Amino acid sequence: MTLRHFRGVQESTVRFGDGVTVVVGPNEAGKSSVAEAVRLLRTTKSSSRSQAVRDVKPVGLDVGPEAEVELRTGPYALVYRKRWLKSPMTELDVTAPSREQHSGDEAHQRFAAILSETVDVDLWEALEIVQGESLDQPELARISALHRALDDSAGATGDHDALMAAVLAERDRLLTAGGKPRGAHAQSAAEIVELEAEAARLRARSAEMDRYVDDYAANEHEHARLSTLSIEADARLRRSEDAVRALETLREELRRSEEDLEVAERALSHAVRARDDRRSMVDDLARRAETIDALRTRVAEVVAAHSDARTAEDDARREVGVATERARVARHAAQTAALAVARHRDELERTALAQRVRRAREAGERCARARAEREVLRVDDAVLARLTDLSTDVQVAVGARDAAAARVSVRPLGGHRVDVGGAEVVGETYEASVLDDVRITVDGVVEVVVSPGTPPADLDRRVARARAAFDVALHEAGVDSLDEARSSHERRRVAESQCATAEDSLSDALGGTTLDDLELRLATLERRRPSDPSAEPSAEPSSDPSSEGERDALEAAADAARSAAEDADADAAAARDAHDGAREALSVAGEASVRARQELESAEHELARETARLAAARAEVDDEALTEAVVAADEAYERARTTSRASRATFEAASPETLAMELANARELVEGVDRDLTRTDERRVELQTLLDDRAAEGIHDRLTDVEAALDVASATHRRLARSAQAADLLSATLLRHRDEAQRHYVAPFKQRIDRLGKVVFGPDFEVEVSTDLAIETRTLRGRTVPFGSLSGGAREQLAVLGRLACAQLVDPDEGAPVILDDTLGFSDPDRLERLAVVLNDVGRSAQVVLLTCQPRRFESVGGARTERLTLS
Repeated sequence: MTLRHFRGVQESTVRFGDGVTVVVGPNEAGKSSVAEAVRLLRTTKSSSRSQAVRDVKPVGLDVGPEAEVELRTGPYALVYRKRWLKSPMTELDVTAPSREQHSGDEAHQRFAAILSETVDVDLWEALEIVQGESLDQPELARISALHRALDDSAGATGDHDALMAAVLAERDRLLTAGGKPRGAHAQSAAEIVELEAEAARLRARSAEMDRYVDDYAANEHEHARLSTLSIEADARLRRSEDAVRALETLREELRRSEEDLEVAERALSHAVRARDDRRSMVDDLARRAETIDALRTRVAEVVAAHSDARTAEDDARREVGVATERARVARHAAQTAALAVARHRDELERTALAQRVRRAREAGERCARARAEREVLRVDDAVLARLTDLSTDVQVAVGARDAAAARVSVRPLGGHRVDVGGAEVVGETYEASVLDDVRITVDGVVEVVVSPGTPPADLDRRVARARAAFDVALHEAGVDSLDEARSSHERRRVAESQCATAEDSLSDALGGTTLDDLELRLATLERRRPSDPSAEPSAEPSSDPSSEGERDALEAAADAARSAAEDADADAAAARDAHDGAREALSVAGEASVRARQELESAEHELARETARLAAARAEVDDEALTEAVVAADEAYERARTTSRASRATFEAASPETLAMELANARELVEGVDRDLTRTDERRVELQTLLDDRAAEGIHDRLTDVEAALDVASATHRRLARSAQAADLLSATLLRHRDEAQRHYVAPFKQRIDRLGKVVFGPDFEVEVSTDLAIETRTLRGRTVPFGSLSGGAREQLAVLGRLACAQLVDPDEGAPVILDDTLGFSDPDRLERLAVVLNDVGRSAQVVLLTCQPRRFESVGGARTERLTLS
């Protein structure tokens, strides 16, 4: 057996001995493919595209699976090969008893006839175990060869045997075991098929010759018609080409007008976007102003609440004045210089391109500078918000700590010098939180030391944690203070805005193309420029002093809490007791006040920044100029659109699609007519050759001879068919009566299984066999068990023994190979050793093929031939 491109097998050849052959190989080496190829060769035509055929096609190769078998059956020795799917092929080469060569369906039918003549196909299928079906018993009762063997083993003699033999011999002479024609009967049927095929072929050839005569006349008429059409097609092509050349001038005018319209449309879009951006900035400032008004109202409310809490604390201590609200108004002056955008003039395309190239280059440079500056500035919106929150946390923590500490208030009343902490108090009242010892000295009168006491430790820790977190955040942002962070953030915002503006300018200047394309186009226009070109338009930046930002100042007011300096110590001691209850409320109010002021300060800072941006933008281009630019751009766009529509109307009036279709049709007509003329010339030569060839064959005389031979063969076949039907009816009647006495020949089959089974299972082994030759029970060591209740290993072993017994009983001339694919996998080593003895014994009289991936499973079979397969 040779396989080529069969499943995963590239090419492999296996040679089988007359006895036991063990085919060994790893998984996917092609062992099961050997058995599968035998079935496909026997049952499936090469033209089949069934699922079984598609399953053996190799993956990833555009080739057809191929199988070839060399075998002997009865008196025949032959080589039979097939290829499926890709270039299907069937070939049969018979070398004995006489030489025969067949191909195609004829080879398939001849091979089937040889098998039907020499092999009981039912026996072949029964003796084969397909992978995964080793536990099933074969259906042996339908095997005629086994019936004859059992009859012989039962010792049937006398006139009955002679009659049965004569009837079966007559039937077998005319019919196969499957009821198909055999011998002279089959030959007569085959002869009729051949004669009918030859007669049909000759009739077809005769009809074909008549068609060739008709085709020759029609071809001559078609050639004359095409010659006239060729002259008309050439004239039509020349007219269409002239019309298309005239259309190209209109197409160029339309292209130029559409380019002008595209430029005007981009200019209008840019002007509208600039105007809308300005309006958005104005609306945003209005919203921010409203937000600040609301924040100021809220700050006033929070400050009032804090003042009330401070008043309550001062009343308790009789010495504390109203805290002075401090506020710092940051002024930011920003000056922004930008190149003034010159209005687009109604210039030539060269001037417009020069301006776009210059703007694109400048925008690219501005974008690069802005990106470079943005990369070194790490303070974005999120970082600034985090720093602001951390700074607020520090102020809140310090405020809470200071609020929890004692406060000292010193106001000179007389002419004596008053020093606090070594510094003279002059004019205004000195106020401070007592965080360390404070020494108050009145020259020649008194010295007072105010100690801070012990403030809550958690407030100090809170201050330390807030400052540490704030310092870490400053370090990560690369700045030293919140003001520096705000400045860095503002610079980053400016850089991002400049980058976005530059990118918009670059995109607008390029207008959907590239700078290289613009420069190439500009260079082309420069070469076509007149000898005295006008100077390129230039745009000078305009500047305007930046407007000053608004300045907000916070006024501080404080009420004296103590009426007299001489009662300060006694009143302070009493106030500290009353202050314990009011301190918590003051702390909460202080935190709210700090947060509200911080939020207001941030909002005012943002308002100032946006106001500066708007002022800078108006300094570059005022609002009225933007509106006028939109109007001018819209008018230019309308003019360009009118011109474009007029050009398109003129172009479409010329029916370009119709002209193009007419030109294409004319060209294809000329080409088609030329092809048809060539085809008719070639067909004329071809038909003349065919007519000469058919006339030389003598088809009519040959058809008469074949039809006469067919009549003779049909009469012979009818006679043989009647004989075959009679022999088949008589044999069926005799076999029916013989089946009634089947128990007489079941005994030899049972005895043969008992004989083989004693080798495997032991001397006390015995089976019961049904009338359909199936093993029903097994008896071992006095215990009888139904076949279906046995273990998987025992059932598999008995199923194999049944096939081996059948192979030994049938006549070797009628036998078929025993093919066991991946069997005895359920058997233990001891029984495998004994089964090896049985296989060797069967191999003396029958051909046995064992397919396995376990070489040790059958290594004990004496006299076995081993064929090894490897992965392709």
